[in-house]
Amino acid sequence: MPNYLENLMKEAKQTAKAMQKSYNASADIKPGANARARAADKASDSQVGQFIGALVQGRRYDDNTGKQVKGKKK
Repeated sequence: MPNYLENLMKEAKQTAKAMQKSYNASADIKPGANARARAADKASDSQVGQFIGALVQGRRYDDNTGKQVKGKKK
């Protein structure tokens, strides 16, 4: 159970960070900001999905690639 909670806290922190980055990018008015805002929104959407997967199904995700970590087959 501690692994589940640790994973959930990690995903929650990453989600909050991605959402803050998306919010900051949407308020940017510099040239090229629209592309950065779209990229930040996409990353935020992906991170929210990972958080929901971790919360509901106990999934784990690799920090570097963002891909789901599969359990070892016995």
